[in-house]
Amino acid sequence: MDNARRPHFGVLIVLFIGLFTLAGCAKMTNGTSNNPTSSVATSGTAKILTKADQQISHRQINAAIKTLKTADTSNTTVKNLLTGLHHYQKAATALNKNQLSVAKTYFNTLSNYQASTDASFNAAKTALIKEYQQVKQANSYYNTARDELSVHDLTAAKTNIDKLDKIPASHPVIKQLQKKTLAMKQAIMNYEASQSTSSGSESSTVTESDSSSSSTTTSSSTSSSSASSTSDSSSADSSSTATSDATSSTSSTSTSTLTTKQVLSNFRAAAGVSFAQDDQFNVIKQTDKYYQIEVMHDSEDTDVTNLTDIYRYYPTSGRVTKQNSSTGEFE
Repeated sequence: MDNARRPHFGVLIVLFIGLFTLAGCAKMTNGTSNNPTSSVATSGTAKILTKADQQISHRQINAAIKTLKTADTSNTTVKNLLTGLHHYQKAATALNKNQLSVAKTYFNTLSNYQASTDASFNAAKTALIKEYQQVKQANSYYNTARDELSVHDLTAAKTNIDKLDKIPASHPVIKQLQKKTLAMKQAIMNYEASQSTSSGSESSTVTESDSSSSSTTTSSSTSSSSASSTSDSSSADSSSTATSDATSSTSSTSTSTLTTKQVLSNFRAAAGVSFAQDDQFNVIKQTDKYYQIEVMHDSEDTDVTNLTDIYRYYPTSGRVTKQNSSTGEFE
């Protein structure tokens, strides 16, 4: 009887061992089945980051942002890189519009952003910040040259234009500013040519005036010598005439000794026109009575055909007339 039951106990033991073995295998199978999923997810994020890095290295920031949004944005690396690219995008947009006052804030934020250690992003950030510094320098040279040209400090204007031309055109704004100086260079050439012609005319007038004055003085001396016994009333008339001539001479001298800067300042006050900051002024002394002033406007609008207005300023009376572009008459 006892011998008959022993085989049953052996079978039970074998069954228990088999169950434990199967349970262990199941756990091992379940454990290994989770690893491929995690590995695939990690591999997918890495591929997305690699693609985004390639786009960033080619300065395709919008494309890189779209690529990163297809990844798990809760991933710290992806999240920090996206934030950095948004800072980059705002700074770059302001710089492209040459809005330096707005760009300053964005570039400060971008410069101080250190959360992302992505090599492609940091390289692009460094390059953009360098362009920002160059654009600021280019604007400084351009604005200084424009201001110096408006008061006809031609030597200083040329110096700053040359400095602007030497800056590498690594950004479209720099290239645009360098192109705008072509109008300045032409204005300088026109002014130098007009001053050369005007100076010759003024020199001739002065010589003629001096000769006439000398002749008059000699004639007066001769008359005075031959009429030394004239009455006191004649002397009084002569004194009055001399005083009148002196007053006239002083007035003429005051007008002729106006500097270009003074002429321009007086003209702008008398014209009653609000000129734009980018307007350039070319002052030419046409006669002793008036100055001709060309006002060159800067416009990106291709529909605008008349970019130059011509005025005449009469310093004695303060009157300003403007040329009618259709008739050529000054009104």
